[in-house]
Amino acid sequence: MPGRLEGKVAVITGGASGIGLATVERFVEEGAKVVFADLPPRPGDELTKTIGRQARFHHLRRESGGENDGWAIVERLGPATHFVPCDVTDGEQLGAAIEAAVSRFGGLDILYNNAGIAAAEGPTVTSAEDAWDRTLAVNLKAVWMGIKLAAPRIAARGGGAIINTASISGLFGLSGQPAYAASKAGVMGITRAAAVELAPDFIRVNAICPGLIVTPILYDAPSFRHIDPELVREHARKIQPIPRAGEPRDIANLVLFLASDDASFITGQSLTVDGGLSVEMDPRARTNPDDAITGFFGKIARGG
Repeated sequence: MPGRLEGKVAVITGGASGIGLATVERFVEEGAKVVFADLPPRPGDELTKTIGRQARFHHLRRESGGENDGWAIVERLGPATHFVPCDVTDGEQLGAAIEAAVSRFGGLDILYNNAGIAAAEGPTVTSAEDAWDRTLAVNLKAVWMGIKLAAPRIAARGGGAIINTASISGLFGLSGQPAYAASKAGVMGITRAAAVELAPDFIRVNAICPGLIVTPILYDAPSFRHIDPELVREHARKIQPIPRAGEPRDIANLVLFLASDDASFITGQSLTVDGGLSVEMDPRARTNPDDAITGFFGKIARGG
């Protein structure tokens, strides 16, 4: 039986780790040809030359031949994939990734704007300007550029899908993440605008809002140094209704659906995948039902 993306061509940014890599793998399983863009192995020196101290905001621990080496990923997954080293904030480099899909595989049907960073920001009133600038450039401006560059190519194929990675951080306030929250809220905004504008060309535009997903942006970000991924999983199990951590494949499965023809009448939406984290008002009510009485709802019942 043919895969759900048989005959489709996709570009995925941030495709060498975390959610992006899981999506590359999932798309290939379902028959797609995939061009994925990401920083090359050991990008530190080169990135520092071009963007200076902002390089410190990136997950740079990418060993040559390791699991986040784009060329090694191509060797593992085979000829249905092609890696393009890319800083997504550079329009020429991002454009080269999109054009590689056309020249190598004959066109473009799907764009997944997934590349993102979570800089060490701190409170709004003390956060650094360069953290704001780089976070907005990677997480939001690159999404705008990706849509702008890819839409004509997708339209030429008769339509397709654009999916953008937002976050639950864009839905509600999280202390210490002013730029990250602003960038992800912006992703949801541009998703809605582009969905309306591109609908006549049968291009669907949707966003995904992940919760706590076990990826390097959590456990191996420069702001945190290195955390054991199992500690992230243990923490996630305790703080959300579904008592397990979110994994990259959980997001990749939704990206697959939105990219497929099964989602042909869905556009302009921001879909949350977070184990119920964003819908639970007070997790104490789950671990101790009495807290539901003494807490928020109790205050309402007492007229407080």
